Amino acid sequence: VGQLSAVMFSADDLDLVYGSPSVRRRYLDIMISQSDRQYLNALQRYHRITYQRNHLLRMVRESRAGRDELGFWDDELVGVGKQIMARRIQTVTALSDLARPIHAGLTDQRESLELVYEPNVPVEAGASQDDIANGIKEALEARRERELAQAVTVTGPHRDDLRVLVDGLDASAYASRGQSRTGVLAMKLAEAGFQKAQRGDEPVLLLDDVLSELDAARRSRVLETASEYQQCLITTTDVQSIDARFLTTVSRLAVSHGRVTAEGVAADSQV
Repeated sequence: VGQLSAVMFSADDLDLVYGSPSVRRRYLDIMISQSDRQYLNALQRYHRITYQRNHLLRMVRESRAGRDELGFWDDELVGVGKQIMARRIQTVTALSDLARPIHAGLTDQRESLELVYEPNVPVEAGASQDDIANGIKEALEARRERELAQAVTVTGPHRDDLRVLVDGLDASAYASRGQSRTGVLAMKLAEAGFQKAQRGDEPVLLLDDVLSELDAARRSRVLETASEYQQCLITTTDVQSIDARFLTTVSRLAVSHGRVTAEGVAADSQV
């Protein structure tokens, strides 16, 4: 993670809308970790904390440990959890700002896109790390009996979510598949811009069959954006659907029966 910056879009990425919160958290974690080693270290430490805390919760439930022993792991969870949440909130705000105009362009200004980070604890927009820490502490106290009964940590960034809103409505419930696909594509293109700004170099853009469900105008807008990157790989099963002016500026490879052909000449590599 972080050695080669790449942004990929595929049909599976619709899970960012229709999948579970864990899919969206993983997306955020990978994206941030690409350019922030401290965040990756905090995530690894946080996973160890929740593992140890869950073990202690089971011991307390079985009367093999005292409730007061949770204090240490509560403090550890608060200390690392506030860092993770603060970085996620900052990233989602930046990503939403980048995705909004991209999405507007893809939809010819007819639809709006907004990304909203939903913490697992009561935290106001623009909250500081101290505010987040207080929110986690309050939630831990309020959910103490529930955690002891379930013997699992239910408070913290491992229970956060990311909402994708199209025209102000939750895309998972109200958006069509085409709207969701366009929204996720805008997120991915925004992610490429985010990585470029954070790392200081361009990511490799990988677009897998991204054009198949888009009309001609949207295909052109996607290709115009992709052409701004030094390295971009796009797959398609319908070359004729691509505007000829783009085809004249790219290297074309055909894959058939596991064999790669470049500009009509068989390449040595097999796939």
